[in-house]
Amino acid sequence: MTMDAEFYSRVAERFGGYFSDARSTDVFADGRPDAVFDELATALGTPQARLLDVGCADGRSLLRISRPYGVVTGIDLSPSMLECAARYRAEAGLPHVTFELRDAAHTGLPDGYADVITSRRGPLIAGEFERVLRPGGVVMYMGIGEQDARELKETFGRGQNFDSWNGRPLADEVALELSDAGFVVTRNQAFLFEEFYHSPDDLNTFLHQVPIVDNYDSAADKEAFDRYVAAVSVDQGVRLSRHWFIVQAQKPTAVEPSHP
Repeated sequence: MTMDAEFYSRVAERFGGYFSDARSTDVFADGRPDAVFDELATALGTPQARLLDVGCADGRSLLRISRPYGVVTGIDLSPSMLECAARYRAEAGLPHVTFELRDAAHTGLPDGYADVITSRRGPLIAGEFERVLRPGGVVMYMGIGEQDARELKETFGRGQNFDSWNGRPLADEVALELSDAGFVVTRNQAFLFEEFYHSPDDLNTFLHQVPIVDNYDSAADKEAFDRYVAAVSVDQGVRLSRHWFIVQAQKPTAVEPSHP
């Protein structure tokens, strides 16, 4: 899985990072996935541990979980996002965190470099993750589920992972990919929640800032947008149904050969 570096560079240049000022009220029936991810990743940190965050974007999510770790590296393919990340790091006063331009598929990092690898709606390169993690190390992945914004995508006739709701759950695909690379999957957790945008303009702003609908254009997509808004508007606002997941896996500890 890869993310569109060009898209996120445009977002960074326009909005100063991976940041949405669209106003919404969110209802988390299964818990807030970002908060669960933060808690799990923070709990793995120690002063001796190295954390590698893949697809770090503007770095704000990584900075939230970085304090318990001794060495923290965020990598991304978007120079504009990395420039934003460096500014946020300076504001936070966290010199043990570095941000680097690297390809997740070919990081160039040494074997066994990291104790923990995180990827939050970013790339999943199971083979490279397995190489870069030390034995016993943990990978944590947050992804977008197959039911995410399904009604919106059906209205537009396109979108991120369009029509994937008819196949294997995407979380199970991630778990299988990690298992095939030699990891032991220890968590596969789904989060279904609702976002209620305070106005159609707020939803329009949001769709420009995320890749849910590819090449979203307010003018060209106006008819589909208006149909969607008319169909899902309720007292709380314009509803957008979300589906995210967290998969956590561990690289087996090396087993010493037995001696007769």
